[in-house]
Amino acid sequence: MAEPAAGHPGDPPAGAGRYPGATGRVRRSLQVTLAAVVAGVLLAAVGAGRPWARVSTAVDLPGLGRARLGGAELTGNDLAPLGGLALLGLVLLLVGVAVTRGRGRWAVGLALLALGAVLTVQALAGAAGARAEAADRARRGELQGVPAGTGTQVATPPAGPALVVAGGLLLAAAGVEALRRGPRWPALGDAFRAPPDRAQPQPTGDGEPPWQGD
Repeated sequence: MAEPAAGHPGDPPAGAGRYPGATGRVRRSLQVTLAAVVAGVLLAAVGAGRPWARVSTAVDLPGLGRARLGGAELTGNDLAPLGGLALLGLVLLLVGVAVTRGRGRWAVGLALLALGAVLTVQALAGAAGARAEAADRARRGELQGVPAGTGTQVATPPAGPALVVAGGLLLAAAGVEALRRGPRWPALGDAFRAPPDRAQPQPTGDGEPPWQGD
């Protein structure tokens, strides 16, 4: 029985020709997951820096109406360390995915899933309590520009919490994908390298330079 020919360094992995679409799907899975992590971190960081509560004070002036005395804003980062948690996703992206291999990617997936869940829960809880927290800080005189003991009005813009929730869900989805296909992901550099579309030149049998003919 003839032995199979030895493989060359430029040849594709064994079994790649049997399932030609599998390698592409795994590579796309990694690329989509990386994009989801980056987008989730950006959304959460931007949302955490936006105002979640706007506090304004006014006083009644007889015959003149109401006069505004001051105002202040509370961002998501003032209510919880949401920005720092979001940046933790970049650490998992750059360190976890680049360093781990095989089943070690499951740990990265679990961490991303937990991070996304924590961001989502804290964003929902912070949005629900932003009005009461802002009013309480205003009464204690902890908001610069808002005199203590004055009547206050609190508005709660929904954009900031919505962005953080969207970012958290993206990070959680990236974690689920890492748990599903992470062990089969290629190395981080190989994921963005195009597969060879031409056969590699084979060395000549005699090893002589081509210009040394008979």
